Amino acid sequence: MPGKCWSAVYRIAIMDWKRWIRSSRLIVCGILLIFIQIQIIDPMQEAAALMNSKLSVMEPFTALGNSGVIVLILPILFLVLMAGFPQKDDIELFYLIRCDKRIWVWGQLLLAILISAALILSLLILSAIMLGSSGEWNPDYSVTITQFTAVYPERSGSYVVQLIPENLYNHMSLSSAVLHTGLLLFLYFMLLAMILLLSALMNQRLYGILMDGALILLGTVGCAMRTGWMWGFPMAHTIPWLHYTAYLRKPVFPLSGSYFYFLILDLLLFFACMLAAKHYQPGRKG
Repeated sequence: MPGKCWSAVYRIAIMDWKRWIRSSRLIVCGILLIFIQIQIIDPMQEAAALMNSKLSVMEPFTALGNSGVIVLILPILFLVLMAGFPQKDDIELFYLIRCDKRIWVWGQLLLAILISAALILSLLILSAIMLGSSGEWNPDYSVTITQFTAVYPERSGSYVVQLIPENLYNHMSLSSAVLHTGLLLFLYFMLLAMILLLSALMNQRLYGILMDGALILLGTVGCAMRTGWMWGFPMAHTIPWLHYTAYLRKPVFPLSGSYFYFLILDLLLFFACMLAAKHYQPGRKG
């Protein structure tokens, strides 16, 4: 696209970003932080106190993307934050009239990227801050994570052991776990956002929300039951440790296959949005 078109894309995205960042829906992020404190930080701090050691500041974020409970909450939170995406008000109507509809779609894509990246980076930074004095900078897993069951075998089934299971730390370094956890969550969020965008362009916003909700819930059920069909849903592809057994090097599902899964679906949905934009009628409700 010409430079002027990219400038328009940027202006559309930044305008909507400013409105989104001022939205009252961000209050739910505060509720999530309380939930993270109770479900992630407190159990990890208690385990670290028992082990008389410190945790790596990157471990809480890794636990966020690999805990069965939290990984269900995160896409639901994203769906709540993206309610109303894309905006359909007088300002958007003005842009749609003055600009090419496809430029507007590119602007919404950039907005979805900004929101998804901001949410993931915020979770990474805030979870590290919430760890407080119990954390330290350490590029490797702490002994609290890797040796807790060896020191306390009677607690091998405790909740804290499930936050970062051996399926993860036996096969992947901490830095790799953080990287893959963040990237896969990002691609998952983008998939949900592209479904919302496509449904809005078809003036069927409700169907987009319902489809996202169905993907989240069915994916969660599949992961909980460890069924083969769970790999048909994005949830399983988002959780790095599900790709591996506890000890064997042979993966259950190749990690590269999950990236391929997300990239193909995200690109197909974006191309579908570009096609739908040609027939989109601004001003219609839905």
